[in-house]
Amino acid sequence: MYRPMPSQYRENTQAQTNNEQTDMTLNDIVCNANKELCICGDFTLPDFILTERIRQAFQDAKAKGTKIRLITEITRDNLSSCKQIMKFAEVRHLEKLVGNFAINDLEYFGQAQGNAFASNLIYRNDGGMVEQQKYIFENLWNNADTQHDKMSSLEVGVDPEEIKVLSDPYEIRKTYLNLINSAVSEISLIIATPNALQRNYKGGIISMLIEASEKRNVNVNLVIPTYEIDMQNGFLDIKSLSKNLNFKIKSIVPPTRKTHLIKTTFLIVDKKSILIIDVKDDTQENFIEAVGYATYHTSKSRTESYNFIFDTIWRQADLHESLREANKNLLYSYQKLEEHDAMEKEFINIAAHELRTPSQSIIGYSELLKNLPERNKQYEEAILRNAERLFSLVTNMLNIARIESQTMKLNKTVFDLNVKIQNVINDISQQTELKYLDKFKIEFFHIEKVDTIADKEKIF
Repeated sequence: MYRPMPSQYRENTQAQTNNEQTDMTLNDIVCNANKELCICGDFTLPDFILTERIRQAFQDAKAKGTKIRLITEITRDNLSSCKQIMKFAEVRHLEKLVGNFAINDLEYFGQAQGNAFASNLIYRNDGGMVEQQKYIFENLWNNADTQHDKMSSLEVGVDPEEIKVLSDPYEIRKTYLNLINSAVSEISLIIATPNALQRNYKGGIISMLIEASEKRNVNVNLVIPTYEIDMQNGFLDIKSLSKNLNFKIKSIVPPTRKTHLIKTTFLIVDKKSILIIDVKDDTQENFIEAVGYATYHTSKSRTESYNFIFDTIWRQADLHESLREANKNLLYSYQKLEEHDAMEKEFINIAAHELRTPSQSIIGYSELLKNLPERNKQYEEAILRNAERLFSLVTNMLNIARIESQTMKLNKTVFDLNVKIQNVINDISQQTELKYLDKFKIEFFHIEKVDTIADKEKIF
């Protein structure tokens, strides 16, 4: 920072002229510079500095060790000239700069109006004037952008940053509401904490979003927090508030815990305007009392960056929902597998018991038949009966296995169900156990034909 010159130096300095008009030129001021040279001028100044005579004077000053600083408005038109000037001077950018002046160790050279130091020139060499102008230059220098930042933005085609900082809570709320009301095609909003969500709900923001989606056909994309504890105090489930297809809601993952670190909510409207709201006290229920300050952005580079961030969070929430649904399906399949495993074990136990009984009977009757051949008729019938029972059990087990593996094939034909029922009755009636039961009788009366499409063997 510039320090005022000592008082004894100011006392010895005399003004050589008090007239506004002078025969001095910028070239003279540059040549007279010893330790430092400070120049401030509009966007036309860089091209003027590169004229042959002025440029040589600057290069000579640089060669003798003079520190040269230039403040100007760097534009696409003078970008090349500014790069050349950087070879012998340090350059900074100041937006919409008006007027020209130069200061060396002992002299001030300025221009009341016009450009390129062509007319209306003012020359002063008194200490007070020089000190005052150096102070002004230092303040401009400290508030100017470095040439690297400005040139980089121009070379990559980035628009100048347009930022408005809002510190009045009422102005922040007004801007918040106006932006939502101004939306034409899309609203993207991230609400970071459960308390912020409650404030937006109670303050009517959620209702405004629903109205925008239903009445103005605006696509609303809302990201809300997932919280580890249930919201009480009559807070409604926000997902039940809108059934409009234009209103989509995703949850932030992982679940949000109570913390003082998360304080930001940001709104993007039509992919062109951004409002970032920082909260000073998230425990407050009222929006005005909770909000700290906000920044409003309209630059293309900033909106594209935040749109990318929002899309990334949205895709992450989509992925989390898909993963959560997959885990739910996996848990359901695991439970079904456990049930199937239990049923299979039960079936094996029952099947083993059912198979053991006819098998043991067949073995027993076979041994009796071997030892008592004279009673072969009785034993043969018993063996056949148990063998048929065993065959039926095995057939049923195979059918069950085919059903489970979805390989069961049905040979469907058209037949009269009455005939099939009668055949079953006839076969049952011929069984040995039933032949000798005088009190047992099966009667079947059918009135009309019942055509059925099915597998006759399995129906039987």
